[in-house]
Amino acid sequence: MTTALRRGALWRHPGFVKLWAAQTVSAFGDQVTLLALPLLAVTTLGASAGQMGVLRAAETGPVLVVGLFAGVWVDRLRRRPILIVADLARAALLLTVPIAVWLDLLRIELLYVVGISVGTFTVFFEVARQTYVTAVVGRDQLVEANCRLVVSHSGAEVVGPSFAGILVQILGAPVTLLVDAISFLVSGALIGGIR
Repeated sequence: MTTALRRGALWRHPGFVKLWAAQTVSAFGDQVTLLALPLLAVTTLGASAGQMGVLRAAETGPVLVVGLFAGVWVDRLRRRPILIVADLARAALLLTVPIAVWLDLLRIELLYVVGISVGTFTVFFEVARQTYVTAVVGRDQLVEANCRLVVSHSGAEVVGPSFAGILVQILGAPVTLLVDAISFLVSGALIGGIR
């Protein structure tokens, strides 16, 4: 089989297309969360610089702390359920924020808990996704599959913050987080559809 035919085969691989779409949606969701939570803290709660620093640490800290152990845990479990649970958990956690805003119960402590919890589930999602791709595509397509996944993840890191800023400006931070939660539900449904 020629290289060109093998490359085209990934477009016709339903499992990979679903994984790629789920990872792309999830990566954009991660960027929206990283921007919308702090903007909500400032605009709704009038968070101080110190509180913003703690919130940022809560969002990004799990990479350092949980990342060390996530690989060991993920190696012992099936990857697909980890991916689905991580997406559903992030959606549920993010839904608590707009609900708290609408009930006038939002506090900075809730944002800390949501930030650290979403960050933790994101670490598990990324670790499981990196190894799950090997179960979805054949060894001969692994390099191309990983290349596509990395390109979409990098694209989300470049375009995601601007996209998140536009969403927050148009919809407001609480509704943006609601849309973000829906994006994680979509990602979980796509992964759930992989056979």
